[in-house]
Order: sequence, then C-alpha cells, then structure tokens
Amino acid sequence: MDDGSFFLDIILLAMVAAFIFFRLRGVLGKRMGHEQQPREEITRKPYADPKDHQSDDEPDNVVPMNDRIEFERDPLPAETTPLGQTLRQMHEIDRSFQGDIFASQAEAAYEAIVMSFAEGDRGMLKDLLSEEVYRNFEDAIEQREKDNLVMSTDILAIQSSKIEAATLEGRDAEITVRFEAEMISMTKDEEGVVVSGDPYPHVVKELWTFARRLGSNNPNWLLITTTSAD
Repeated sequence: MDDGSFFLDIILLAMVAAFIFFRLRGVLGKRMGHEQQPREEITRKPYADPKDHQSDDEPDNVVPMNDRIEFERDPLPAETTPLGQTLRQMHEIDRSFQGDIFASQAEAAYEAIVMSFAEGDRGMLKDLLSEEVYRNFEDAIEQREKDNLVMSTDILAIQSSKIEAATLEGRDAEITVRFEAEMISMTKDEEGVVVSGDPYPHVVKELWTFARRLGSNNPNWLLITTTSAD
C-alpha cells in the first residue's frame, strides 16, 4: 500500500465515526473543564513493534505527518527567526520532516484522535498520545461509559492550523500547532436528553503540542499537551 492510499484510508476511517471533540470534560482545554499544564519532562511511550499492527506493508497505527503528500504549503517563518531556525534544524536531522506542510498534516492526527476517542479505541489512542494525555482520555472514556452518556461532535470545518512554536533538544522535537475549528457539540444522556452543548455551530481554538524523537522508528508524533487558545 502506498503512502497516498494509506492516508486516504485514515481519512475514510475518520469519516465513518462521529467526530467527538473539544467538549471532552476534563480532557482538552478549559472547554473540557481543565487545561493540562506544560511540563518540563514528558514520559513518552515506547513505540510498539509495527509487526503487531501491520496488515501487509504498513502498520495500522500510523498517522502520516511526515509523508510527502500534496498539502497546501504554509509560508515558513524566516530562518533568521528562532522558530524558523528550529524547523530548519529538524529538517536537517530528519529529511522526512517538512515544516511547511506539518500543520496541514497534523490535521490528520487531529481527526484520528477525535475518532479514536469517539469509538473508545484505546489501542489507537495509546499510539498517538503521551502516557499522561492517554490517562486523561481513558478516564474520560470510562466516566462516559459509566454515566451512559453519548457525545457527538460534527466538525464543520478546520478553519486553520498553524505552527506556533517549536523546540529541539538533541533529537527530541516538540511542535505546537494552533487549530481553529467550527463544530457542533452535544452530550446526551441515555434517554436522549441533551445535558451539555447545543445544536449550534461554534468556533473552538486550541493549541496542541506534538513530540517525536527525530529519526526514530516510530513515525507518529505523540500529542503531549493541549491548552485553550481563547
């Protein structure tokens, strides 16, 4: 399976499930009840052997954020700026990294994480989230199941995705992307009564920070923090 076909598979899977996002109480930003604070040291989960996930040629848990797929390219910060210099250094260490399309590619991870939360797919979430963020997501899924709540979110449009910051320590890279999305969110109880949200569109602004050891066997950038950008 080639990279383009695999990316299309990810998108098709994301379209199958209802997108559940941002009103995840206690998970993402102040709209969800609390914000995760930045931390000096991140515990990163070892990458599972692709043989445990692959079907033929590709592992099933890869969200293509490095592949050279046709995306709209964003203008890079000037290389004289700290951000531009950091992105350039990342490319020099790992030639598969393309800073000018990273934010657009990150949208695939954005939607894959939303889909996995909606489906309660703990296996996929483990491959896309840091251990700390995963624990928060898992707690939210367990609470939702316990309370017999059904959450639904329709992402009407991802209005923008832009790199806001980047850091590099050795080969350990972190990139913060600002997402702005228009969506409709509601939470219903087992009787179908809306207990949170409403049927009207609203714009959500969030900062997601992804991390990866450049050049590692793990192709995924892990989500390590989320904060509100409001």
